[in-house]
Amino acid sequence: MTDGGRPRRWWPWALAAVAVGAWVLRALPFFHRAGALGYVVNYDEGVYYAASALLWKGLLPYRDFLFVHPPGALLLGAPAAVVGAFGDPAVGFALARWLATGLGAVSTVLVGRLAMRAWGPVAGVVAALAYAAHPEVVTMERGPFLDPLLNLCGLGLANAWLLPSGRAPLPRRAAIAGVLAGVMASVKVLGGIWGAAALVARAPGPRWSLARRFVLAASFTVLALVGPLALRAPGAFVRDVLWFQSARPEDGVTSRWERLLEMTHERRRYALLLAAVGLCVALARAVRRSTREEAAPERFVAATYLLTVAAYLAAHSYWSNYNALLAGPESLLAGLGAAALVGFAAARARPVGAVAFGLVLLGPLYSVREALRGAEIRPPEQVLQARYVRAQVPPDATLCGFEPGWGLLAGRLPPVLPGQPVPVDPYALMLQDALASGARFADAAAAFASPDSQRRMLALLEQCDFTLLGARGQWQLSADSHRWFAANHARSVSPESPAVELWRRTPPRPGAATGSPP
Repeated sequence: MTDGGRPRRWWPWALAAVAVGAWVLRALPFFHRAGALGYVVNYDEGVYYAASALLWKGLLPYRDFLFVHPPGALLLGAPAAVVGAFGDPAVGFALARWLATGLGAVSTVLVGRLAMRAWGPVAGVVAALAYAAHPEVVTMERGPFLDPLLNLCGLGLANAWLLPSGRAPLPRRAAIAGVLAGVMASVKVLGGIWGAAALVARAPGPRWSLARRFVLAASFTVLALVGPLALRAPGAFVRDVLWFQSARPEDGVTSRWERLLEMTHERRRYALLLAAVGLCVALARAVRRSTREEAAPERFVAATYLLTVAAYLAAHSYWSNYNALLAGPESLLAGLGAAALVGFAAARARPVGAVAFGLVLLGPLYSVREALRGAEIRPPEQVLQARYVRAQVPPDATLCGFEPGWGLLAGRLPPVLPGQPVPVDPYALMLQDALASGARFADAAAAFASPDSQRRMLALLEQCDFTLLGARGQWQLSADSHRWFAANHARSVSPESPAVELWRRTPPRPGAATGSPP
């Protein structure tokens, strides 16, 4: 199967077929009468898209609104963000979701190409299948999250930097890899792990100038993407991106053991078994081989995977969808493990190798069931809520909410009110206000119980004509804030569904607990 000749020419077509399947799996929930806007909206994708659209309207992150990541994704999300900034945000948001599915298909090809070039066609096809069916990355590549862009750049970096044994990257390829590493660090601080792994994978040796070119290209890219916006508000940039991430309270899955179990969840058990074999093979080859160049792909994928796992174990917050950033190295390790097992079996007898090849192909396909289950999450209330807001909220009225994506579905960006914070990320805004008091909290729920976390958000709600509260608002507002909010707002419910609600600011009622927020 790895020899030249006619059969080998079909392997690229196999990768193309897997990529088409990956796109279908990601876009499947959009083929619905509600379209891309009918699929469940995640909090983070609402934040990232709203922030990008506001940037293209002239508002700057850090200076004009809180944003807890470097600004790379806001700049690179221009194609869809411009539509939302100067047209209907709902249309732009739907476009961003479709574009994310395309990034997933391209990343699938890059995973397969890299594995095929490093370890043969068996590794390439299995790695592509593992990435295409990875449940967490499938979910994240259905929206404008950071992960689709990070994975695309990271896999592009690896394809440019890692060449077959005996071939060093040309200076031009080293510069391209450095640019992609810089883009990753400009999107998310953890994106820098891939650049560090690339340097670990290849020692400079006699071509130390390649590593220097890589580092310089990465550094200039970070300066170009981050510098202009960070320098507009350097203090706020350090506070939002660096201090907040290091001081934030624990949230999500807080137990480190449970995090590790979530990273190795049974929903992709067979692909993980192949990846475990691949990790053992990669570490053994990295130790056994005499030069770094001979085991550069193994060093790269093992370093990327292990460093990312370590970062998630050390982080203050973790949710299962974070595993999307592990999908690239995990899939590559699965491809390496599959190639090693098939090679071992084929050395015994050719028919045994063919059977082993069929079995390792089935491993990643087990995860398709979980990915298909996620495609069914299309809450009807989401579409009804957008319709109700469009009908009830006048165009010149202000709408605030604790779920930025809900406003986007209704064609609304976060409002800009004089003297008030722009509620792009209400969760981070309230946590930052709690931390600014100097107190430290065991978890996010404890921080939201602090009066300091409530003040700026309640001052904002006091000036908003309408509010979308939802379950997140119920969680983030304290008991005193709930009483004030209920006394100063009237709840209306859509006749189409009792689950669809909208709160309107009302004049003070005699005898009620009105007035200034607590």
